[in-house]
Amino acid sequence: MGNTPQASAVGLDSSMGPYTSPSWSDLPTDMLLSILQRLELPQALVFAAVCTSWRQAAIVAGIPSFGTPWLMSWRDLLEEREDQVKSSSPVTCKFRNLLDVDKVYDVTFPRSSFVCCCGASHGWLILVNELCNLVLYNLFTLAIVPLPPVTDFTYVEAVYDGERKMEGYLYDEHRVYKAKNLAPSFYQKAVLSCSPSKRGKCIAVTIHQGGSCLSFARAGEGKWQVVSTLDGSNQGRYADCAFHNGKLYTVTLQGVVEKWDLGGLNGPTKEVIVDKRRNAPILTRHLVSTPWGDLLQASAVLEIGCRRLAESVRFQICNVDSTSKMGPQERARAVLQHAMFIGLNHSACLSPKNFSGLKPGRIYFSVPWMTDTKHFLLRCHSWKGVKIYNLKKKIVKDAFPPSAHRYAGYPLPSEVWITPCI
Repeated sequence: MGNTPQASAVGLDSSMGPYTSPSWSDLPTDMLLSILQRLELPQALVFAAVCTSWRQAAIVAGIPSFGTPWLMSWRDLLEEREDQVKSSSPVTCKFRNLLDVDKVYDVTFPRSSFVCCCGASHGWLILVNELCNLVLYNLFTLAIVPLPPVTDFTYVEAVYDGERKMEGYLYDEHRVYKAKNLAPSFYQKAVLSCSPSKRGKCIAVTIHQGGSCLSFARAGEGKWQVVSTLDGSNQGRYADCAFHNGKLYTVTLQGVVEKWDLGGLNGPTKEVIVDKRRNAPILTRHLVSTPWGDLLQASAVLEIGCRRLAESVRFQICNVDSTSKMGPQERARAVLQHAMFIGLNHSACLSPKNFSGLKPGRIYFSVPWMTDTKHFLLRCHSWKGVKIYNLKKKIVKDAFPPSAHRYAGYPLPSEVWITPCI
């Protein structure tokens, strides 16, 4: 009897011998599959990262691995915009993966946090909430980081009724907009310098006010600070912005590229990298940081006279800034050996060797709103959704099954690439 307490302390039973405590990794597969059926995609991906046995169960359940970027789409919500404006119920969006294009996953956002999305960086989404404010949201940790309110901008003023209840925003002294109506069009794109988990270091930059303004703020603190304002009649609009080697780069629709230092004692300072202006029918311009140190510009150009979308759009790739010592031919080969993901997201250049299922020499792009060729959009119903451009064959095709919806007038963007990050 004197040995019984010691036996219990080391996990021994006098009648059954040694035993070990049950492990979560030893749960039967059928139970794991039952749990997975009750999870939405972000939680299922986290589930798959727990251990080998849980990962195997996720494979059996058809949950794709982290690997390539995912596509988040709120395309279906555009048809229900009026219903969404009238209610404050949680919004559910669709997620797709390039490796399983026919399978769609639902993802539900917290109440009042989602009207649309204007960016994705470092695994975080940049959402526009029902007050038309930007918030950073991590789908996989459920963390939320607020950014300064829209009323920080001098040309946006909150309007209240007699009971001090906000009615909307007076925008640029022209008219009063309800917050949910202003949200989809006020911000054109936003990017982050790093993950918001690096407190005090994450800078959010947004292109807004029809592409004419560029502003930044530190995540979780401070106010919006205006970096630059363009005269739309002479200087065009900002088409894209990206962080590269610790600096912010911007490009206008006319092709002017600038490098910004946001940490200057006297405010942001700039260096003009490319001053050439083109009046060609440019649909989009994007800045892409590469693994070999180059900053590339990928421009979608409209070929006048072509009748089919597959032939009428081509991409031009040029080097903007570089820290590499590669020659022109080496750079060209490197581009054809990688895949680019561009759109509302912080553009990415990935090697298919590291991301199973990607094809080299491809540009995976979600069609943005920013273009000067509105007549093309109105006559070409195919210029929407998500496309794949083959750099060698110079043709465009759909990346996912096309939507049955036909947007009236000028379409808003409704997809963004995001690479999961736990």
